Amino acid sequence: MLRGILFFLLFYTSCSVSDDPLQSDRWELSSTYGYMTQTEQDASELPYTETVEFVSDGLFLKTRFTQDESEIINGRWTTLTRDGRSGFLVTYAEDHPFIQNCTMEPQEFYFPQQGRLIQSDYTPCDGPEYRYVRAGD
Repeated sequence: MLRGILFFLLFYTSCSVSDDPLQSDRWELSSTYGYMTQTEQDASELPYTETVEFVSDGLFLKTRFTQDESEIINGRWTTLTRDGRSGFLVTYAEDHPFIQNCTMEPQEFYFPQQGRLIQSDYTPCDGPEYRYVRAGD
């Protein structure tokens, strides 16, 4: 429990200072990694770009940009430890085609690792791991 609280506090103290009463932490997709082929694909090679944003009130925004269009889905995030990793469980109101996981649940789990934010719920069914870097870095 204490570890989760410390993780949460570290997460928010790393957010940039803003005049907005709701602080947010925004991440951009930098690459995907396929464990079957053991290859990393740079996000610039994908037909879309993607950002995820954690807002301090628990709101989560996932935006995918393709050509001149963008689509945003939102959910709610909470801190969670899964498989020994402290991170963030995002739950969406309904399933959506770009929620990346192997279940029918409209959820994703994100965790920090070596300065990146990782979402690997899709790897058990041979999908790629999604790797994000903090926006502006």
